[in-house]
Amino acid sequence: MEIVLTENAEKTYFEIINNYSETKATMFSNSTISILSIIQQNNHIGSRYKKTIYRKFLISNQVYLFYKIEEETIYIILFWDNKMDPMRLDIMLNS
Repeated sequence: MEIVLTENAEKTYFEIINNYSETKATMFSNSTISILSIIQQNNHIGSRYKKTIYRKFLISNQVYLFYKIEEETIYIILFWDNKMDPMRLDIMLNS
């Protein structure tokens, strides 16, 4: 399956990375690459988010990756820092 990062995914990824030290950013980046590989091999591994089309996968202690599957493509929708307002998550997923 092909993996496509949405513009929102790229934006939220870099927002998170920019708040980390260089060492922590590198570790997060490596974890993200590993998890994308896992999702690509087993795309239903993430848990379903509520009753939506989205799935989520925990990357680090506080960051989830949200994605959806359409035919043969996995769309990475956004990276979510759990410290953020949870009401904003639903808004971002629906935009």
